[in-house]
Amino acid sequence: MIDKRYQIFISTSGADMQPERMILSQTLVGMGFFSWGLEQRTPLSTAFARRQIDDCDYVIILLGSQYGEQSVSGVGYMHLEYIYAVTKQKPIIVFMHEDPASRDPALHDQKPELKEKFSEFRKLLQQEVDQVFTYRTLRDLEMAVRLNMTQMLERYPTTGWVRPQNAQKLHDEIDRLKAKINQLEQDLGTREIDPFLTLPKVAMNEAFGFEYRVHAYQDGNFKELKIQKTLTWSQLLAVLGSTFLNPTPEEYFSKRMNEYLNEIGLADARIEMPRAHAVARAQINIRALHNIKMQMRQNEWISPAGRDDRQRMLWKLTQKGHNLLESHLLSDNRVSL
Repeated sequence: MIDKRYQIFISTSGADMQPERMILSQTLVGMGFFSWGLEQRTPLSTAFARRQIDDCDYVIILLGSQYGEQSVSGVGYMHLEYIYAVTKQKPIIVFMHEDPASRDPALHDQKPELKEKFSEFRKLLQQEVDQVFTYRTLRDLEMAVRLNMTQMLERYPTTGWVRPQNAQKLHDEIDRLKAKINQLEQDLGTREIDPFLTLPKVAMNEAFGFEYRVHAYQDGNFKELKIQKTLTWSQLLAVLGSTFLNPTPEEYFSKRMNEYLNEIGLADARIEMPRAHAVARAQINIRALHNIKMQMRQNEWISPAGRDDRQRMLWKLTQKGHNLLESHLLSDNRVSL
């Protein structure tokens, strides 16, 4: 067995979580993990935190009873780190206090607007993150970490870090996995029963509803909105198609959709905030994004195109998808199956 170590980025609200952070870090070190994170946040530290998240294997959100220090935009640094981790598709695990109201009053936000932001952020994590665990005492936290971090390695395996003396074993494992990937891709291309066939094909003018979140700014204030959006499949193909004219990493599905939602989100935001003057940080619901990818694959508008040198899955527009983009079908909403 290869001796691996994993890098964990820890995000907390700040000094109020120092005892919990210490227990978490000590427990992780004892389990063989490397823990990272920033306790003091400034606008200049944001870029450094993002580089740490880029390099880490897992992200832990440790939530007590405070929203934490805010950036100039009014969004907490912990909240921003969570959003960035989601966009980078990092495996996320949350440890939150079971009953924040029972904590010492000195550990709570004093301003009503911060209390509201904390409550909304806590609900957001409970809704969006699959791995959320609660604790009451420091001992509870230690036991939750020991149990669930081990399970995270099984559910979301990553490359990790390997000691230099084990490098040859790692190269052998990589070669074995590459051969397995090639064989699976060949099998996928030849099998008669494709798992995507469980999805019914859609018409170009058929509507698809999904949810996205966006930061809206009005009268100097900031608010995160949850917006229900409906687009036809012709519109979705028009948005995504040009991104995949050449083989492109799968992560560009979310990148392009979020760029598009930032472009058009102001009109959606003004339904709830009529005087909104700007929007930013649009984020499509992860499950909706997955459905879009699978449906476009089922309709034969995109197809897998191998992997790049970083072993990222590549996707490319098919000839059928290319023809639809160049035709009038996308503009007149005629049906094409």
